Amino acid sequence: MDVLLEQNSANRQPRVTNVIVNTAELLQARDFAELVREARQLERRRVDLVSVRRQRAMRIGPARLKAVLDDTGLGVCTVGFAGGFTGSLGCGYKAAVDDTRRALELAAELKAHAVIVAPGSRERHTYNHAQRTIRDGLEDCLDDALRLRINMVLPLNAIFGNRKDVFHPRDDSPLDWVSAFESHRIRPMMTLRGSSPWNGLPDCWQRCLNDGGVLRVSARCRAMLGGHNVLSDMLSQLTKSAVAGS
Repeated sequence: MDVLLEQNSANRQPRVTNVIVNTAELLQARDFAELVREARQLERRRVDLVSVRRQRAMRIGPARLKAVLDDTGLGVCTVGFAGGFTGSLGCGYKAAVDDTRRALELAAELKAHAVIVAPGSRERHTYNHAQRTIRDGLEDCLDDALRLRINMVLPLNAIFGNRKDVFHPRDDSPLDWVSAFESHRIRPMMTLRGSSPWNGLPDCWQRCLNDGGVLRVSARCRAMLGGHNVLSDMLSQLTKSAVAGS
């Protein structure tokens, strides 16, 4: 499940004084028949948003996927994943940039909110070279993101669990590192895991949401605690912070 704050269409900033969160279910369908069944089930549950794995979207076919989602009133939150500019995910720099651009095009076709762009770990680079490579990769894709009006959300803790997908900034907090890109199309993302999801996060999850980012509640976390309980706890803490800051 992906969670993000509702955006104010006037200034594209989250509403923090009147806390409204949007949630998206991760689409599980592997083929067209499964997609039709799942979309109808989600429609009956009054789900508004889904997040999509690129491999499954391409297997089903983007046009067929969009037609079913449109027919059942489902929007797309995130499309994942792309990136790996440092080579830690098995592809070179140019291939990673080209792949991210293709992911942005797919997200635009599906009218998605964002693409999950894993920057890649430091791998065998020096720290400065890895950081520069990631910045260059994001900047090479930024024109596409701006033109297509699609956000690139950067995971700040591992989404695959192998520590090869994220970069750990040395001199800034992870959220300050994302903010330093100075683009409204580059946003943070964090994943909540296990039975104590609020512990061990790389930075402040509330700021992640308030900065226009995404929280992903892992399947294990949801199974252990219940998605409703996690969301209720999240809303309670966000509301307290909003009231205290008003």
